[in-house]
Amino acid sequence: MSIMNQEHQQPIFCQSCSMPMLEPEIQGTELNGERSTDYCQYCYSDGAFTQPELTIEDMIGICVPHMVEDGMDASAAEAILQQQLPGLKRWAPNRDRLQPARIEEREALTIAGIAITTTNADEISGKGRIAELWNHFSSPDVQTQLAAVRMDGDVYACYHNYENGTAGRYDLLAGTRVNPSDIAPGLNLGTVAVPAAKYAVFTTETGPVQQVLYRAWEDIWYWFAHSEIERTFSGDFEYYGEHAADPSCAQVDIYIAIK
Repeated sequence: MSIMNQEHQQPIFCQSCSMPMLEPEIQGTELNGERSTDYCQYCYSDGAFTQPELTIEDMIGICVPHMVEDGMDASAAEAILQQQLPGLKRWAPNRDRLQPARIEEREALTIAGIAITTTNADEISGKGRIAELWNHFSSPDVQTQLAAVRMDGDVYACYHNYENGTAGRYDLLAGTRVNPSDIAPGLNLGTVAVPAAKYAVFTTETGPVQQVLYRAWEDIWYWFAHSEIERTFSGDFEYYGEHAADPSCAQVDIYIAIK
């Protein structure tokens, strides 16, 4: 199996240190010489961990200096790793990974709201803008504008305008479902038309929204990296319905467009 989807780059992450494995040369090796799809060459070689005695705390200590070299604050790097590493295969070998709850075909919809441009690399490194987006989305100004056009009380986060699959820049719009004809020129809102598509739908665990979303997206990347089903990158979205009303105990549906 190639580490990349041939049409869109679909990186997989080392299940020991969380490093993106963007090229086959970064992958570790199994005992038979084949490339590992789970671990990088620094963590895994010839079918075994290169440092089998490491604890998760040791791994955090190893990774933080490298992230600092890339310009990140040490405390921010440590916080990110403390969130990421416990869900990886090496450190949670018995964790059941998220699977698609269903395959669903949906009609086109239009979402209005506010948007940012970011990358997965920036979000993972702590330089992302998604937290900023949600803070702005909650502001009275944005909510007042949405109240005038929204079709219901549900919230969507739409990922679109992918530059290079999961490896490049993309736009993320947080908003609500609207009728396009209801968007007046005076409203300071962006819109995205999500085309009709077939989706693999993943339902997160129930818990703090940032935590369950991080774990879900990690599992989604892992699942597609090991699946024959391909993403179309025509527009994906998180759906925040009644089960996501309380951000401290939320469950979110994630719709990934597929061929």
